[in-house]
Amino acid sequence: MASQLVIMCGASAVKPKTAEAANANLAISIANDYVNIRNKPSLQGKIKGRLYRGGAVTITKTYDNGWALVKSGNFRGYIKTEFLATGAEAQKLAKQYGIKYITVKKNVTSLNVREKTSKTAKVITQIASGESFYVRKMCGKSWVRISVDGDLGYVARDYVNLKVKYKHPVSINKILEDEKKQQESTSNSSTDTNNTTKTEDSTKNDNNVTKTVTNDDEDKNKVTGSQIAKYAQKFLGCPYVYGGTNLTKGSDCSGFTQSIYKEFGYSIPRTSLEQSSYGTKVSASSVKEGDLVFYKNGKTVGHVGIYIGDGQIIHSSNEKDGVKISQMNYRTPYCIRRIV
Repeated sequence: MASQLVIMCGASAVKPKTAEAANANLAISIANDYVNIRNKPSLQGKIKGRLYRGGAVTITKTYDNGWALVKSGNFRGYIKTEFLATGAEAQKLAKQYGIKYITVKKNVTSLNVREKTSKTAKVITQIASGESFYVRKMCGKSWVRISVDGDLGYVARDYVNLKVKYKHPVSINKILEDEKKQQESTSNSSTDTNNTTKTEDSTKNDNNVTKTVTNDDEDKNKVTGSQIAKYAQKFLGCPYVYGGTNLTKGSDCSGFTQSIYKEFGYSIPRTSLEQSSYGTKVSASSVKEGDLVFYKNGKTVGHVGIYIGDGQIIHSSNEKDGVKISQMNYRTPYCIRRIV
């Protein structure tokens, strides 16, 4: 099965489309850190973005002055060729920097993920058409080991497309935006620390200070499932991290749902199995925004997402996609629980 070249995309980058098959036009950045991408083949050109070491682009044209016109999806710009590896060198580096993943073929409604590399091995779960997962290991010519919701399993290569992705160019606007957010975050953190110190000092000298008591139950009654669903979508594209509970830096499926509900004052269990017994059970026909939708891995609950309406859930899916939106029935739901 021939591999395909796909430039990696994410929340912090110019979003590219699928690129051409890996060939002589593939170029890999060999800059120590990054190389600037400019709007014309000259150092006087305006900087449009950066390509970090190991990042890939496709060369569309070269110039006698040592520059190349490159593309990544809809992103176009010029890079000095001395910072790019091409040809056999690029193919060699592609193995080092490229990340393999599989996507279930469109004509496959559901694909069995098995416990071992055998068509008679136990099925631990199923994945749907279009779903993508990182390759943990290539097992000969017939099987691929992947991780589904933290569990390792095997899928037959006949039913998946094997692809490779790389780091992508990052637009200068996004870089400046991220730097500004970082500065603001640092400034706010410093301000909060100073305010906390002042408050503590003030409290020590004031015997009449009283604590404000918040009625959590009263606050919870004001929360709606729609608010929870809308809030969860703010983290679309954030990374999947097995065992994680950080909404921005990374979470797994149950860490994501637990952290979302925590923001609204609800304390729910940590694992998807425990969460599947929490709240009130509702039918698929009665599902509402904010409800938790659970899926089985084999005989045990192993995955959970938040229903957001229109037959869709948002969930921290896997290492490749992170937090994403899927059809609720992309796999057969095991149960649905209502928290609010």
